[in-house]
Amino acid sequence: MRRPGAVLAAALVTTATAAGGQDISLNRPGSGARAAGMGNAFIAVSDDGTAASWNPAGLSQLRKPEFSLVHTTSHRDSTFEGYRTRDESAAFTTLPTASTIADLEFASAAVPFSVAGRPVTLQVGWRRLYQLASRIEGDTRRVPVSSSSRPESIIRIDSATDGSIDVWSLAGAVRFTSRLALGWSVDLYRGDWEDRANTSEDPGVLGPTDFASVRISNRVSGNGLNLGLLLTYPSLRLGVVYHGALGSDYWVTQSSWSSLTQPFDGSFGPVALHFPRSIGLGAAWRPKPLLQLALDVTYDEWTQFLVDSTPEPGGAVSGFDNLPPDLSATRNTFTANAGLEKLFPVSGKVVPLRLGASREPQGGRDPLLRDGLDYLILAAGTGLNTNSVKLDIAVEYRWGSYRNSTNLSPVYRVGRAEDFGLPPPPEAQGATSHREWRLKVSVIYRVTDTGKLKDVLKKVFGS
Repeated sequence: MRRPGAVLAAALVTTATAAGGQDISLNRPGSGARAAGMGNAFIAVSDDGTAASWNPAGLSQLRKPEFSLVHTTSHRDSTFEGYRTRDESAAFTTLPTASTIADLEFASAAVPFSVAGRPVTLQVGWRRLYQLASRIEGDTRRVPVSSSSRPESIIRIDSATDGSIDVWSLAGAVRFTSRLALGWSVDLYRGDWEDRANTSEDPGVLGPTDFASVRISNRVSGNGLNLGLLLTYPSLRLGVVYHGALGSDYWVTQSSWSSLTQPFDGSFGPVALHFPRSIGLGAAWRPKPLLQLALDVTYDEWTQFLVDSTPEPGGAVSGFDNLPPDLSATRNTFTANAGLEKLFPVSGKVVPLRLGASREPQGGRDPLLRDGLDYLILAAGTGLNTNSVKLDIAVEYRWGSYRNSTNLSPVYRVGRAEDFGLPPPPEAQGATSHREWRLKVSVIYRVTDTGKLKDVLKKVFGS
């Protein structure tokens, strides 16, 4: 029977295949198609119903109640190519894989009012912070390139991560002066996701076909606090947002079976999961009345993304690669976002044109090759805005590639390679590239006649 810590370690290794491999980005930009069209440069803009997800102080700019919905559809293509065993005895054919995801991303209701003559806004919201959906499916052929290699074989891989981490939030903002506003949001995190990895090799090391399967259920819960500041001038706005470190509980349940080892079932938790803080700075400038330029820089302290499964000091490991902090290749990152928005009045309505670009480095790096992934993003957006309804649409194209090491064969995945006289893990190294299209649609309804809203609330709750 394995120790509980071994259960957690195995779970982290499987989960890190997606997160550490950067197939799933753990960066924390806010929500909304308008922001996406501006390359996610929105910390100093934050003047619509999605404001609290970027900078809660931006809620102070709302003058009427607003209800917001955001939907996202994404298509991701990943390619694994140029992989060779580390002893150069065999090569692996290219493995392309693709996945499409469509889901609701954000919903909120914000109400502005006055307290002691000062504008105050409160908002309740829900957000799908992380859509943990990733899939690798296909065959790669292992081809010997030297006499020391095992015979040629076919490796079939079907691995997936499905689930999400959602946030319920209560946010507020107060405008203290004509220029200074402060905001806050209290977040309640809840997440459930499942990792599944099925691998077979024909012919195998031990028999005609080796196989290994693992199913890991993950659950996380915690609370977080975010703070925001906004300074507004006639043609310039400056914003600061602080996402506090998140301390949460993490539970793991694992089932595994293989032709190479005994089956195993176990669970462990809760353990401490420390999600790192981040700090963002933003500026928005209006050189002309209908033109806005924005620039954001965000610092993420990924070296403090830790899982601590033991009560003893020094037991924490990186959430990316399951290594102690002094051995992990995890890096802290700076994300840069830039965008513009040009408004065109048309028959009493407004049609916006938005363009943006960003560089979004990921915190995890391959512990052997110490190579990390930097996503580059180009975005464009438009919409149709009236006095009461704002419809925004944005398209993002994200791409990046990196070199990494991994285990492909079942004998390596279950940790028995050296038992059969094979080189130590990791088995292979090569290049992985990701290409992704995202379509975001936002609908924001502004209540221009608050008297009707009051009448509806009276009917629902009574006078």
